[in-house]
Amino acid sequence: MSPKLKQTPGAARQASRWLERANELKDRGKLAPAEALYRKALAARIELLGPGHPDVAQSMNFLANLLQEQDQHDEAERLYRESLKLRKRALGAGHRDVASSLSNLANVMQSTGRFAEGERLYRQSLALRKKVYGPRHQNVAMCLSNLAILLETTNRCAQAELLFRKALTMLEQVVGPEHELTAYTRSNLADFLSRRGNQDEALTLARGAFEALKKNLPAGHRYRKWASAVFKNIKPRVAKHKSAASSR
Repeated sequence: MSPKLKQTPGAARQASRWLERANELKDRGKLAPAEALYRKALAARIELLGPGHPDVAQSMNFLANLLQEQDQHDEAERLYRESLKLRKRALGAGHRDVASSLSNLANVMQSTGRFAEGERLYRQSLALRKKVYGPRHQNVAMCLSNLAILLETTNRCAQAELLFRKALTMLEQVVGPEHELTAYTRSNLADFLSRRGNQDEALTLARGAFEALKKNLPAGHRYRKWASAVFKNIKPRVAKHKSAASSR
């Protein structure tokens, strides 16, 4: 970062504006310019605030999340681990931001096939989130949904379905049926049910999720792109299922 930025009274606010702009670009699917701004904001915050400040950990998480979306798992994992250590040291092991870092790191473990460690971290995050927010909160529900995806991957499908449905019900009641987190979780459940052969319910859920996200999020947002892909994949499965049933 240049000395000029460091000497500017509004330099910290400028770094925050870079983050906001990076988030907007990421939501629109413009990942390369978003990454450049995330890195710029991280460097600025380290220079302005010092490497141990909680805002530095926040910037690390934003950058790591984008890198993970691009399958750059090694750097994402390094940043998530640094962020977790920093937050524990600066905020305490029971802080809500520590729960977020645990969940983020768990997601990298899952993405790279380290399921046992991923499950351990998800369960740590879930326990901490329940302690911080109470048993019924959107962050608790999202952790349940993430854990459900891991459980399905490790062939514990009955447990996974229970968690998916619990998370969806909680989100519908806490943030509303049309909220983006609710719609995204509905899409995840639809994808799960379709793979398990329940095509009719899967299609209903997938269509509802896609319509909600199409209305509320930009076209490049990862939630909307995921819901669109799930919906498109399920429709031919339903047609094939109905064709097979009619020919019996």
